[in-house]
Parts: sequence; structure tokens; C-alpha cells
Amino acid sequence: MEPTPADSPIHRLLARNIRRIRKQRGMTQEILAETAGVNQTHVGNIENARNSPSLEILNRLALALGVPVVVLFGGEQDPEGLGEVSGADLPPQSPLDRINALLPYVRQYQRLASEFGIDDIFQDNGGKLLQTLIITRLRNLTGREGNDAQDEQGNEYELKTVNGSLTAAFSTHHHINPTIIGKYRKVNWVFCVYAGIEIVEMYQVRPQALEPYFSAWEEKWHKRVADGKSADINNPKIPIKFVQQVGRLIYKDAADGRIAPGPELAHWPEDELPRNSGQGTLFAE
Repeated sequence: MEPTPADSPIHRLLARNIRRIRKQRGMTQEILAETAGVNQTHVGNIENARNSPSLEILNRLALALGVPVVVLFGGEQDPEGLGEVSGADLPPQSPLDRINALLPYVRQYQRLASEFGIDDIFQDNGGKLLQTLIITRLRNLTGREGNDAQDEQGNEYELKTVNGSLTAAFSTHHHINPTIIGKYRKVNWVFCVYAGIEIVEMYQVRPQALEPYFSAWEEKWHKRVADGKSADINNPKIPIKFVQQVGRLIYKDAADGRIAPGPELAHWPEDELPRNSGQGTLFAE
């Protein structure tokens, strides 16, 4: 019987080191394969000492892992093939190495966002909007002025996100006018508060609760028209504190840092104006 790579101590050492370095880098086999431009099945077989990689493949894997090829063969070649590469043995990654290691994850995030109609996660809070859509199970409506999302029953929603670490108010629209305000008055709103990139809490607000702002914007628009000025109002704000006061708390960040499943969104009777209960993680009425 011909010997296989698994029979060779050097192949077992190579397999163990690649697997260990990959895990230390926080990479999955899929990400390593995508970064290195190598078939994922081949990577799996190399990590299990079933395949003997060529020098070209070894070089690609080393570049993807951010280490010299020689590091892949580091450690003692003991009979059991238990040689290891410790974290201290790994050379520090340069910023270029680190961003190249992260790019496959970013691309996966963008592919997920594209499924929700978000073409650029780096534009207009696209990454935060994606989390909001996934939590609420809404679908993004592209190319719309007012009313960003829709549920399975066809109900439309206005979605707003804010980084509470940077600003105390939600942005609205760069061209507020009676047409946009009319759309705003017809739909429920979902406000999502972040601290940096971390979601903190989410509120659902009836349009009736926002009427003081709608009326003030409308009055200001008509006054600008009467004064012969450019009428549209540029991005008026809605304070986070106001949303917390009149909104229904529907989501709060999970203790373990993971994003938890979201609640069912409510459709309130016309005479009901919910108030924030201020307790718990998820609320469903």
C-alpha cells in the first residue's frame, strides 16, 4: 500500500499548523479558502493531512494567513505529529495584512446586505440599516422618497438609525416638504439606537406621536414659500429622548453581545398611543 500524506509526520505537522494559525487569526475554512483563492474542500483536506499541497498552494495559504511559508512547518516533528505554533510564534500582522484578512468577511456582509436591497453597507448607515431589517424582518424599499421598508402584509415603515455616541437626534430627510410629510403621516416608524456599530435599543413609534414635528416642519415650509425662499427643509432632527418618551420599546441589546430575534411589529388601533415600558428585552403586544 502506498503511503498517504496522513502517514507523513511533516504533513501532519503542516495540517496542524495551518489549522491552528487559521483559528488564531479568527478565520473559518471558507474565509481562508476565499482569501487564498483555493478550493475549500482542498483546504479541508490539507488541514486533515489528506492532501499534499503544492508549493504554489502553500504560498497562497501563507499569504492569506499573514505568515511566511516556513512558519507553516514550525514546531517539533514528533512521531505523533503534534507540533504546534503558539500565538507568540506568529509574526505581527501589518494593517494591510489585517484588512486583507477582514475583506472576505466584509464581502460576505455586503452579499447579505444585497439580499435586502442595500447596495453599499458603507453608505448612509447601510450596515446599521441591514441589522434593523433583519431584526424586524422587514424588506428594504429602494428608490423611495419616504417610507423605507415593508412587511409581508405590505405595510410600510419609516426606518431611522442613529449612533447615540455621536449625536442625540435622528436625521430625517434632506428635502422635507408636504409630499414627504404626507408619506410620513401614513406609516409607523422604527427608530434604532446604536453605540458605535453596536445596536442598543429599538423603538416603534406611531405617526400620530410625531405630529408635533410634522406640523412644525409643514408650517416652516409654507413660511419659506411665502418668503420666497427655497422651500424644502434640509434634514430636520427628531431627538432620541423624544423617541424614548413616546415610543414602544421593541428591542434591547442582548447581554452576550449577539443580535437576538426581533419582535412582531404592532399595528395599533387609531385611538391607542403606546408608551415605552422601559423594561425587558423584547416586547410583543
